[in-house]
Amino acid sequence: MNAVVALAPRFQRAGGRDSRVTTALAITAFTVTTGLTLSVVGGLLGFAGRSTLPVGDDRTDVRGLYLTLAWFAVVLLVVPLVSLGGAAARLGVARRDARLATLRLLGATPREVVALTVAETAWQGFVGAVLGIGLYGLLLPVVSLLPFQGTTFSLVELWVGWQGLAIALVAVPLLAALSGAVSLRRVTVSPLGVARRETPKKMTWLRVVVAVVGIGLFMVLSAAAGALGAAAVGALVGALALGFATLNAIGPWVLGLVGKVQLRRATTPARLLAARRLLDDPKAAWRVVGGLGLAGFVAGVLAVLPAITAVDTSQDPQGAMLMDDLVTGAMVTLVVAFLLAAVSAGIAQAASVLDRRREIALQNLAGTPVELLDSVRRRSVLVPLLFVAVGSAATALVMFFPLFGTAAVTSPQGLLLLAAFLAGGCALVYGATETSRPLLRSVLADTVVRAD
Repeated sequence: MNAVVALAPRFQRAGGRDSRVTTALAITAFTVTTGLTLSVVGGLLGFAGRSTLPVGDDRTDVRGLYLTLAWFAVVLLVVPLVSLGGAAARLGVARRDARLATLRLLGATPREVVALTVAETAWQGFVGAVLGIGLYGLLLPVVSLLPFQGTTFSLVELWVGWQGLAIALVAVPLLAALSGAVSLRRVTVSPLGVARRETPKKMTWLRVVVAVVGIGLFMVLSAAAGALGAAAVGALVGALALGFATLNAIGPWVLGLVGKVQLRRATTPARLLAARRLLDDPKAAWRVVGGLGLAGFVAGVLAVLPAITAVDTSQDPQGAMLMDDLVTGAMVTLVVAFLLAAVSAGIAQAASVLDRRREIALQNLAGTPVELLDSVRRRSVLVPLLFVAVGSAATALVMFFPLFGTAAVTSPQGLLLLAAFLAGGCALVYGATETSRPLLRSVLADTVVRAD
């Protein structure tokens, strides 16, 4: 085992330039995940600290409401952050699987293959965690400028403590190692199938069952929140995290259905190839647009904002301050969600181009025009992008119906705000995926097709 783990650096170098690029992308994703997660947790600790301070007799104590809303914001942001961290460990999985499958065919045991991957991904996670702590330090002064409850936060209020930094240095590499190990199931079970590039097993309808159960649980708890008393907040936050996470389960399955529909309606080579690519690997397509799906969910939740802020608070200074803070918190949450979606999409799309290097190069050598390949790359992102953005926002409206009713869909301002959110988010994420265009050109410029 020690000898195999010692091969990890050489195994990493064996991938050449593509492997170095993929490693840089993974470390970038872990850096963003760590930095933003620490910032979000720091904000939660800031509100928690303020909730323990004494309040004047002439003011209503609404600090519990602030803390509850902070917990909801944490769930809405930490779930996509953890998803980005998990996806980072699977970047370049196709090329890595091919090299690991070759080792399996040469006699390496499944345990040794797992050890190689865990060593590689854990190292990436640790480097990303260290850099992410530096990013958190850079973000602290920026976050401290946000005004809440009539004043800004101090750096001390937003500090997660040395214990928090230590947890990040352990948790991020652990998340990377676990995600990397899970991605090896095909290699450890059937290395020959990986080497021959057989089509992966299709996803089943059980994903739909998981999603319906998660969403339904949140709706039931929302309707019964009044009877739960003090436990209502904790139950709702937990159910929201579960329902939110189920989007990752059902998303690839739905994209597979979209691929089938697109394949039947394909009338041009670009549409045909894009539909086949989506149908063959909907999980890879979801890794590109999944961040937008989670951000679209946040946008759907915040569509009720105009209806809430329309309440007249002119005679209540504390109520007016609460409404202003609600708008500020909502905008910060949404901006972070869409920026996170853009980073996730750009990184995943670049990794997808590298994973398909051999396929793309062979198509080009066989006479496929560069313009067609570029059109396929663009279309394979655009169709899932639009579908996921609208679908995730609609899911949020359904989930929060017991809490908000029809406020989000009956208010023209709410619908316009949601449309603006989704349009801006789609444009941002699509722009991020277009950054992989020069990478595609560099892949096509290399006329030597690697065996792996």
